[in-house]
Parts: sequence; structure tokens; C-alpha cells
Amino acid sequence: MRTHFAEILAREGACLAGVTDGAKLAGWRRRVVEELMTPRSPYALALRQTGDVPERADFLGRWRGFIEEAVDRLLQADVTLSTTRSAIQATSNGHDVDPHKTAVLILAALHGGSTLSQIAQDPWPLNAALDIALAPLGGPEDANSGDTTTERANQ
Repeated sequence: MRTHFAEILAREGACLAGVTDGAKLAGWRRRVVEELMTPRSPYALALRQTGDVPERADFLGRWRGFIEEAVDRLLQADVTLSTTRSAIQATSNGHDVDPHKTAVLILAALHGGSTLSQIAQDPWPLNAALDIALAPLGGPEDANSGDTTTERANQ
């Protein structure tokens, strides 16, 4: 396995294992956004569409698994990450949040959001994608992403 894949999996395994509440999830998010916004970081290199497809699939599958375990742990602990959780659950017709689907959504937001952010050289697209991906958990909206909706609409 490529060195940057192994490094990320080791870091993510340890970091996501420690996610037990909204504050720790927000800390994980801030760290990952910072890594993805650094062009030569292992995270940015790993999400580029180059290299062996089966190896990349294995890497992404294992990372998704770490995210899924963290999501499941938060849901099992019934951690309320924000006041919007009940509204989100009501919107989804009362269905429980699926940790697997949520993990896929978070990983897709990391991948697509980082691509858009790197092109724009602005973390806003990545933060916006993560806001939506983390919504089934009721947040946490990153304090650093801010409410730039009006600001973006005026550009």
C-alpha cells in the first residue's frame, strides 16, 4: 500500500476512534480540512485520481469503515450534536440515520469538496459539503466555515 495511504489510515484510525462527542468530531473535521487544503499533504495526494484502482478502493473502503464506526458510536451514545437533529430525523420520515450511508456521504464530501476547494484555493466548498454530509448527525457545522451564504450569493 502506498505510504500516504498507510499514513492516513493510521492517523484516521486513531483520530476517529477518539471521536465520542460533537466537539471531538468538530476537531477531527477541522484537522482533515486543514490537511486537504495543504496541496502536498498525504491527504491531498491520496484523494487524487491516480494510481492503482483496487489499491485506492481498498484505502477508501478502510477510511469509510473508520468513519462509519465513529458515526455509529455517536449514534449509539445518542449524542446530540446540535438542536437540529430532531428536525433532520423528522425530515427523513422518522428513519434512523444509517451509519454506512452517512460514512459514504462524509467521504464523498471530503473527496468532492476538497477537489472544488483546491481548484478555488478556498476551503468554503469543502466546508459546505461537510456541513451537508454531517447534517444527519445534527452538525457539527464548523465554526471556521462561518455563515457565508449571503457573502457567496453577492459574488
